Parts: sequence; C-alpha cells; structure tokens
Amino acid sequence: MVRFTIAAAIAAVAVPAAADITYGPYTFHNNAFADRAVVNEPGLVVPHGAATIDEALTGFTPDSGLFNIGTTSGPDPVANDFTLYFDDLAAVDNAGPDIILFDLRYSRDSYEIAVITGGSQSAYMFFDFTTQVNTGESQLGGAAIAWAIEIDLADFGVATAEAIRFRGGPSDTSSGNPQADPTMAGVLAVPTPGAFVLVAAGTMTRLRRRR
Repeated sequence: MVRFTIAAAIAAVAVPAAADITYGPYTFHNNAFADRAVVNEPGLVVPHGAATIDEALTGFTPDSGLFNIGTTSGPDPVANDFTLYFDDLAAVDNAGPDIILFDLRYSRDSYEIAVITGGSQSAYMFFDFTTQVNTGESQLGGAAIAWAIEIDLADFGVATAEAIRFRGGPSDTSSGNPQADPTMAGVLAVPTPGAFVLVAAGTMTRLRRRR
C-alpha cells in the first residue's frame, strides 16, 4: 500500500516535457496560459479569430486575440480593462520575466499592468512599447508581428501571482491608430523534474513517519 501511494504521488505531479510550447524566445508549459478573462471596463473591442473575449485571450491563441482595445491616448475616452487568471499554473518569481503578455504590433502600444496575489491587486506599472521584445512570430500572413511585454514579479514586490490586470496605456500615435491588440498571456514557471523529485521525497518522508 505504501509503494502504491508513493507511485501515485509521483504520477500526480509529473508533467511530461513533451507538453512544452515554444513561441518566439519563450518556452511555456501547455497549461501556462490564461484560463479566464474578465472584462472590468467595457469599451471598443473587436475579437479576431474568436467568438468571445474569453476565447480570444485564454489558452494558447497565437491566431486570435482582441483588436483595437481602447487606450488612454486613443479615440476612446477610457481604456478597456481586463483581468486574466492563471488557474492551472500560478506565476512564481524567478530570475528574469515571470509572465508574458503578447501584443500584435499594428501600432506601438504601451500597457499599464497590475498583478493579483492572494486576491489583492498591486498598483499599476507602466510598460512602454520601447521595452517590448520582438518575438519574430507573425500573424495573419505576416501582417503583424507579436511583441512580448515581459512582467517580472520582483518589480511588484511579490513572490507569486494568480492573475494580471491590464489596460492599454499611452501609445505612440505616430505609428497608426493607437488601439492595442493583445493576443494571449502565459506564465514562464515551467515545472522541472527536480521539483517532482522534491515532492516525491517529501511524500516518502511523511509516509515513513506514519509507519
């Protein structure tokens, strides 16, 4: 019975490496992308390749997203405001970026982003378009390139986050219509085999103590 329990515990936490998804310079586990999208501030929204906002922003959706969400410098008086929840795999602070939000570069759009930890929301931080990373991934037959907004939890002073809240910030109006085009977001905390070994070792220790 003890051997069965140990094996079951290891199987419960094991994640196959084959499940990884590479997009541009980033590698994600297949459950690392947002699971839920909540609209906090309605406004002009054009879902592309999806029937709903939730469908456009959740999961690995390189071929769908939201086009022309309002920004604080655009023609709409108030920027759209969204929350994306990572229910399957919360973000954990590691070296470098921990969450990536992708934007299609039809115009050079900046974002204001907050993180949510334990149900508490941080203050917004401004992410200028000049800090975004060109992924080299094209959409719509090369009509747009996906750029990455890198979010480091250390900048917010938190160790974990279960969600991000974002809105289009001031954008470069000289680059076209300043309406942002978010497509998806993912957590970079990919579980490692070493983590499985630690979990299994802890399980075995607890079982020995019970005996």
